[in-house]
Amino acid sequence: MTKTEASIHQRWCKDGYVSVPGLIGSAQAGHLRTICSGILAQWRTRDPQTGAPGEKPDATVMRHLNHPAYFDQHSKQLSELLDVVANPNVLQVVAEIFNEPPLFRCTSLFFNPSGIRLDGNWHRDSQFSEQDDGKERATLAKMGPTGIGMQLQIALLPSDDIELVPGSHLRWDTPEEYAIRKADGWTHNRTNTMPGALRVHQDPGDAVLFNPAAIHRGRYYSDIPRSTLMLTYTKSSEPYSDFFSNQPWFLEPGYMERLTQDTRAFFEPFVAQYESFWRSSM
Repeated sequence: MTKTEASIHQRWCKDGYVSVPGLIGSAQAGHLRTICSGILAQWRTRDPQTGAPGEKPDATVMRHLNHPAYFDQHSKQLSELLDVVANPNVLQVVAEIFNEPPLFRCTSLFFNPSGIRLDGNWHRDSQFSEQDDGKERATLAKMGPTGIGMQLQIALLPSDDIELVPGSHLRWDTPEEYAIRKADGWTHNRTNTMPGALRVHQDPGDAVLFNPAAIHRGRYYSDIPRSTLMLTYTKSSEPYSDFFSNQPWFLEPGYMERLTQDTRAFFEPFVAQYESFWRSSM
């Protein structure tokens, strides 16, 4: 492992996040924004997973941009989108952090809402699976400094919308943090006085990778344009079967054949890992 690689891993373990300026080129970020804007427009009209419009005044995120229904008229764009997920530069950084090959989990798009203006709620993703404090603390302790998953957010427009508390993935909340994140039925979790919070600036093509067990939040202002592509990965040794990984369309005839050889090779372990889960959920 080189000094640079060790530095990335060490920063991740210590702080729970890493910023990588220019992980993809600005021109590629612009092209991705065009692709994602077209997908978002279709989703607002009809989410193919529900059959209902996705648009609501407070909508700020959509999942599974790689659903085949979005590419009926633009088949090549599916390959271009998934080429980013399997981009060697992206995977190298993720593998350096995990100390093992990454496994794909999900694509998401964060965008500015049409009818609200608010700072997001401070949270750890662990609180959604374990609402009991004792169980959540135990879950965090098991993850260790490397964690088991990653959110990799690539800005497609200039963004100051991600905030996090560096190092918080290593420990339980301080009393001040807990009062904001969970106390009184989570009624204070949008406060702007979180101790030690860091807001991260991104230009198009810049990436922020963070451990979702850290305390973090987004910002969602209807009057501030946002377009952020999020790629979610887990360790290959820590697969997780849920809504995010439930993507049975990978089994549809012709879906994988639309991908380039190298990109298809990256997704083959994902398909092998979850095929039985997908078939049991059909």
